[in-house]
Amino acid sequence: MKKIKYLIPVIIGVFVFACSSSSDDGNDGGDNGDNFNRVSLTSGWVDNLLLPAVNDLKSKVESLNASVIAFADAPDANTLSQARADLFEAAKVWQHVEMFFYGGSYALDMYSYPTEIDKITDNINSDIEVNLDRTVLNKSQGLPALDYLLNGVEVSDNEIIAKYQDAKYVAYIKRLTSRIVTLTDQAITDFEVTKADNLNSIDDTKTSYFSIQVNDFVQYTEKSFREAKIATPSGTRNRDIFPNISVSSSPESVESLYSPENSKALYLEAYDAIQDFYYGRSYSNNANTTGLQEYLQSLGTTIMVDGADMSLDVYIVQLFGNIDAANNNITDNFYLQTQDYNPNFDAAFDAIQDFVVAIKSNAINAFNLTIDFVDSDGD
Repeated sequence: MKKIKYLIPVIIGVFVFACSSSSDDGNDGGDNGDNFNRVSLTSGWVDNLLLPAVNDLKSKVESLNASVIAFADAPDANTLSQARADLFEAAKVWQHVEMFFYGGSYALDMYSYPTEIDKITDNINSDIEVNLDRTVLNKSQGLPALDYLLNGVEVSDNEIIAKYQDAKYVAYIKRLTSRIVTLTDQAITDFEVTKADNLNSIDDTKTSYFSIQVNDFVQYTEKSFREAKIATPSGTRNRDIFPNISVSSSPESVESLYSPENSKALYLEAYDAIQDFYYGRSYSNNANTTGLQEYLQSLGTTIMVDGADMSLDVYIVQLFGNIDAANNNITDNFYLQTQDYNPNFDAAFDAIQDFVVAIKSNAINAFNLTIDFVDSDGD
């Protein structure tokens, strides 16, 4: 937990009071005992979120590959600007894709940060082509590595352009973008193979697609959103663990480190992805489909908040409002804002943390699922 003042509402005040209603609406709930049609959820995730987003990503990384090739073949201000713009577009879409491939090799190769400059340099200067499938090289490839190669490999744009007179840099950046396209194509192909089975794998066991995807959503929110984007660069997590010790922030850990003016935009894309999953909003057109909110409403789950009963779905909407309010106090460039202690990041962390607890503890219990991962932060 973040601070003592949050222990009461989270641990005592927010408690699952009634897991489900007794209504029988006739829905085919499959192997769960609450009669909710979970296939409507899995189908919605796949058809309205996962596939539209990952196919959009496929288009974006193909454009990125083309613009990087154009830049590498004829480096100038215009081709550099286009490659950077395409990188940003791909990174935005990635925020909507990651939770559906969380923790797998595809996600690790596509988006591990902060990138490791020493390994990138070693890879470029190696006399033999390095094997990028090796786990130890996750942070020397993917979109964050391209952020470094297009924005941070030298100080000025002119120096970056001049860098690509070196054939080794040309070869490496082309290899990275080509690999990103290949990895994305393979991820889509692999998912299509299991799609039909996944849609109907809806029981309460840890191995069902329903359980795995809800758990991955929780992990994405907790680790990729709360920790990586807010807690680690701002130092909030360390101040929580060591409240009586002066703990510095880690601005070098911000997302989009070499184009930090994009860091809040990427954070907000991830936040949109989280809300889309919860509410069941379509990636393509924001149309409302079946989401976790509808499931909670059907269960009639209530919690105790400040001594009074409240519907869990209503409480979660309030928590989103708290996150919205905290986000308004954070400006675009996370690198500049995390040079020193910044209470606005603490406030954002606290707001996200309350949402994590509500989903990870209350909603998971209401769905009769089990958390399938272990962490050390106590929520």
